[in-house]
Amino acid sequence: MSMRTVISNAEVDGRLVSVVIEDEIILAIDDRAPSGEFSAIDANGAALIPGLHDHHVHLLAMAARLEGVDLDALEDADAFDRALTTAAASAGDGWVRASGYDEHRHGLLDCHRLDVLVGTSKVRVQHRSGLAWVLSSAGLGAVLSDDIPTGVELDANGRPTGRLLRLDAWLAERVGVSAPSLQKIGAQLSSFGVTGVTDATYNLGAGRAELLRQAVQSGSLPQSLTLLGVNDDERESVEGWATVGPVKILVDEVVGLDVDLLAKHIEAHHSVGRAVAVHAVSRAETVTVATAMALAGMMPGDRIEHGSVLPTDLDSLLAAGGVTVIVQPALVSERGDHYLEVVDGEDLPFLHRAASLLESGVRVAAGSDAPVTSADPWLAIAAASTRTTRTGQRLGATERVPAATALGWYLTDPLDPSGPIRRVKVGARADLCLLDASLAEVLTDPNASHVRNTWVGGRLVYS
Repeated sequence: MSMRTVISNAEVDGRLVSVVIEDEIILAIDDRAPSGEFSAIDANGAALIPGLHDHHVHLLAMAARLEGVDLDALEDADAFDRALTTAAASAGDGWVRASGYDEHRHGLLDCHRLDVLVGTSKVRVQHRSGLAWVLSSAGLGAVLSDDIPTGVELDANGRPTGRLLRLDAWLAERVGVSAPSLQKIGAQLSSFGVTGVTDATYNLGAGRAELLRQAVQSGSLPQSLTLLGVNDDERESVEGWATVGPVKILVDEVVGLDVDLLAKHIEAHHSVGRAVAVHAVSRAETVTVATAMALAGMMPGDRIEHGSVLPTDLDSLLAAGGVTVIVQPALVSERGDHYLEVVDGEDLPFLHRAASLLESGVRVAAGSDAPVTSADPWLAIAAASTRTTRTGQRLGATERVPAATALGWYLTDPLDPSGPIRRVKVGARADLCLLDASLAEVLTDPNASHVRNTWVGGRLVYS
């Protein structure tokens, strides 16, 4: 027999109601509490909203980061040095994994600097972007052979510097990485009121997809899951445990940009009915991607991931084509001080735009890009509404949006991330977030501490 849950005295769309959940759906919404047997929760007038959806995360990288040394909170090179030295001293013969390295706060890094800190320990340090690693000499010796792949940086004498670019899968295969548990990640997301995520990992592959499947089916990851890194011929393999979104395409100014080739890739996916989600960060990358989309022809569901430096003269093209830009508002607060120091003055007005995109009719939704930034959507909502950096400086103040607008970016369907906001309504899936105050009060101080309960498909996953 199915069990009913009644959330009474809940603020839904501005009025106090009782919401009845049965199985996976919202069965009823009434001004009065129903009769009969049920599990009761008194909201005490607090807001009940749809569960939040993060439209851009990297789940396995988030889990792996939790199991290593987290460098992101370390503000200077001295703190970095101490953390690596301490970790290496207790590592024995195993690998030391560290994540969140930022050259602007932690100093330039190569195998020689690492060797001074860690001696003969095998150490791998991941750049905060997730795109590069730096290895100690012992680490290089453990993974390199005579056949050195493209992406291993060499010095003027042909010797490895320790820096590896875009060799994440290659490195994982040689290190023999054990499968990270996603249970802590699932619990953390639940505590934020997040009931669904879109994993934006490029070219996910069968092995990593299997890890995600196990986490979903075991309940370790209670969130509903949408995947971008599934190839067109792999879509059937995820039926039943995940939804397939647009296909992720990676462009990189460092390795070269080819507009015509990118347009052909986009056309190929469109020809089988698949939208695209193209990674583009720099000005050159966003211009290339927008141009390639125009050449290929845009289709509903096409996305630009990040759009960090997005010139305004692309707005009309993107708006007309219905392209959604998936923004990361938390970068304004977490990296803003660095941007103000090093980003070219010509690019600063176009950095992490929000309000001006909306004013131009460009579709916008939000993702965290965790673990590059925090997975906490409430931090991102606050950043979008204040545009304030860690030290209190303003970055692009004219790009501020109301907190309610930023919250809306997390309340849309994963396959229509800039479409209509999901509502708490009869017949809807019971993915819900109960706050501890009215929505108006919460939005004056967006903070995850306001999340009281989270349900995914009618199942209570956080209290």
